[in-house]
Amino acid sequence: MTFKVRGLCALLCCCAVLLLASCLHRDEVLAPRPVGYFRIDLPDHEYQQSDSTLPFSFQQSKHAVSDIRWQKDGSCWMDLSYPELNATFKFTWFPLANVDSLRNFIIREEEMMKFHYQKADDVEYSMIRDQEAPLWGQIYDIKGKEVATPLQFWMTDSAHQFLRATLYFNFTPNNDSLQPVIDYLREDAMQLVNTLSWKK
Repeated sequence: MTFKVRGLCALLCCCAVLLLASCLHRDEVLAPRPVGYFRIDLPDHEYQQSDSTLPFSFQQSKHAVSDIRWQKDGSCWMDLSYPELNATFKFTWFPLANVDSLRNFIIREEEMMKFHYQKADDVEYSMIRDQEAPLWGQIYDIKGKEVATPLQFWMTDSAHQFLRATLYFNFTPNNDSLQPVIDYLREDAMQLVNTLSWKK
């Protein structure tokens, strides 16, 4: 009987020690967790020919909807909207009167870029050049968490037509979390640039 009592006491002591040890644990070192963003499911890239009423043609995304508005001065405004991504490429097309008007358009583009330097971390420039098309232009990749327009570009045939485009999101952007969407839309923009042809 004494042996059983001693065994029971030993068992109770072991349980008490284990319980006490589980309560007295070392403080865990807290480390900040990396910032996470919601996963954005992007559709596959699919393209179709643009609206035939425009003075130029190109391949646009099948997921985009175009809205074309002709202006009294002969220019044309076009929105290429992505409803699922809440984003829009805003295009403006101008007929060129002469070489001076082309020069003025290019100077204006450079001046407009200066407004982005306050928020931008960096601006990467890429040239567009295809003598056979004929097609010349500039692409601006504007880097920075809070820049309003992460992608802009302009194109011209240097004689008759000038086309500019700017990517906007329909909300206050956080370009760190939107980078996959920006990359996706940039690929669509490059498809547009590579397939653009001017109408005579």
